[in-house]
Amino acid sequence: MLGVVLWSDPSDGKAVFWCEDQGDLAYYDGISDGVHVDAMFEAGDMVQFQVTTHQRVRKAHDAHLVQEQGYAGLPETLRQSTAPAPESPQSAEIIPFALNEAPRIAPRKQARKA
Repeated sequence: MLGVVLWSDPSDGKAVFWCEDQGDLAYYDGISDGVHVDAMFEAGDMVQFQVTTHQRVRKAHDAHLVQEQGYAGLPETLRQSTAPAPESPQSAEIIPFALNEAPRIAPRKQARKA
């Protein structure tokens, strides 16, 4: 699968890939994949990798650089295009119940005796 690195932490050897199938993001652990920290990917790099799903989380393996900084502006573009969440009201609008007069209850009909 192809993807673009959205985030990476070279010191920790981890990265997050946006996948070409537009599915869930794939999480990459370069250290457990045998990649030296100096060779870690950077945000904006296009990579090719294998993907597996473990407990509903996509994991990327065997990642290889396809194009360095091919999509360098993508992470920032995505951040800017995300609309801020609308502010939630501090409290719900409370509508008071007011009884203007006593409720009218219809009298029960009594069963006839045969």
